[in-house]
Amino acid sequence: MIVPDVLAVARDRYVADQAADAPTISPLFADLAGLPPMLVQVGTDECLLDDSTRLAERASDAGTDVVLEVWDDMIHVWQAFFAMLPEGRDAIDAIAAFVRARLK
Repeated sequence: MIVPDVLAVARDRYVADQAADAPTISPLFADLAGLPPMLVQVGTDECLLDDSTRLAERASDAGTDVVLEVWDDMIHVWQAFFAMLPEGRDAIDAIAAFVRARLK
């Protein structure tokens, strides 16, 4: 769903005249201290895989309760395909379990 060429155009439009490494543009450069628990689900076929793992690592280093799930062969937002993909349903189940465990 997201390919590098399209991502570059979207990035340029989103960033506009700001610095790409501004904390208001990318959470990778923000102060992540004090965030609530975070679940990061990312697929191995996702072009944002490295950004997702870096975000999870930075948030963890800042003291955030982070669970990183890397799903084999999954693409960007595979969870949206839950009606067709058992992995989508499994991912949504994992999200529900993550939330339930932290609401107790």
